[in-house]
Formats: sequence, C-alpha cells, structure tokens
Amino acid sequence: MKPAGHVMILASAGSGKTYALTNRFVALLAHGAAPERIAALTFTRKAAGEFFDEILNKLAGAAADRAAAQTLAASIGAPALGCAAFLRMLRTVV
Repeated sequence: MKPAGHVMILASAGSGKTYALTNRFVALLAHGAAPERIAALTFTRKAAGEFFDEILNKLAGAAADRAAAQTLAASIGAPALGCAAFLRMLRTVV
C-alpha cells in the first residue's frame, strides 16, 4: 500500500467523486487511520449521508463476500486484504 497523504478531488457531477472518495476513505482505514481522524468534506448534508452510506455498503459487501473483498482490496491497492479485514474496518466505523 502507498503511504497515506492529503488529497483534494475537484470534479463535476457524475465524474466518479463518490467512488474515488469512498475508496480513499477505505484505503485510509486499511492503513490504520481511525475513522474520526479522517476529514471528508462535501457541500451538502445529503452528499455526506450518501458518502457515509456508500462506505458502509462497500465495507459490508467486502466483509460478506470474498469476490467483493478481492475487488475492493485491489481497487485500494491492498490486494492481500480479505473479508475479515473489511469486517474489522466495518466494526471500527460503526
């Protein structure tokens, strides 16, 4: 895994910001960051809720399904992670 650092994503609607930001959040969790130490800012409460829902859905899906875990692990650059790791992250966030 690459070391964690600061990232700002500026893009128009429908460009994949939520996908990129939620993967980034999961990657930071995989690096051991505490969820309360991760700042993820949006312009609306609705967007923040959607962002949080998507993080929970990704983690829950990867915790419950090996194929989903492999896909998510590969997309965050941590191919060694499995269902158990994503379950631990989900418990940490919840």
